[in-house]
Amino acid sequence: MPNQEASFLEGVPAIEADGLAVRFPVRGGVLGKVKDYFTAVDGVSFTLSQGKILSVVGESGCGKSTLVKSLVGLVPLASGSVKLFGREVHEGKVAMDGGKAMRVCDLVQMVFQDPFSSLNPRQTVSEILTAPLMARKVSFEQAQRRACELLERVSIPVGAMEKFPHEFSGGQRQRLCIARSLMVSPKILLCDEVTSALDVSVQAQILHLLDDLRRDLGLSILFISHDMQVVRAISDDVLVMYFGKVVERGVADEVLTNPQHDYTKKLLSCVPTIRR
Repeated sequence: MPNQEASFLEGVPAIEADGLAVRFPVRGGVLGKVKDYFTAVDGVSFTLSQGKILSVVGESGCGKSTLVKSLVGLVPLASGSVKLFGREVHEGKVAMDGGKAMRVCDLVQMVFQDPFSSLNPRQTVSEILTAPLMARKVSFEQAQRRACELLERVSIPVGAMEKFPHEFSGGQRQRLCIARSLMVSPKILLCDEVTSALDVSVQAQILHLLDDLRRDLGLSILFISHDMQVVRAISDDVLVMYFGKVVERGVADEVLTNPQHDYTKKLLSCVPTIRR
């Protein structure tokens, strides 16, 4: 697979972000000229340790999804820097040993919130899963073998290879998205609200799957959510965002049981409880 021969520094963060800022132009007038800029992410710094799960939490509109997209170039950074395994990201590439460069998309893959809209409805499972490897000049036979291995890993029958996305449930489609993200053997997964569109029982299955993949494959996971119960179930560390800024960070157990910032306390107070 694309990154199997790459060497990575031990003991350094999987992701080290420093002072990230994302700004969007605000246009107005007849000619649509830029009148101002809206800051969606404002000076955010964080580290994701190797083999750990860091959850970024906050209400809708706080900038957490924009932050994740900026890490893979889906939205441009206005300022700040990103390192992957101790190596600077520059123009979508990471410098490796021997003067070689690796694309960020070979190291980092993203799983989106809505599995149905992120799967091509006109492609079969086989076409969806093999496309990333075939685009990297891997033979169809090798790509097919890899796809079958990953379908088994995410608990989808191999016989589903010729089915289309609409033939699966929401949870199964999200499993397919996870399998697709693993096709290129990434080291980091960015999961953007991957359980929010699923039933509670299916959410638990997806969380268990992600945790198993983290342990079995040595993945580092950046997990985006507004659901504090989900965050409590899966996280090693937590980063709390409010209006584009980080207001609290720390070990998950400490932040969720003894929050220091008023905003974190309000988020936790909104978690539903059963009262007799």
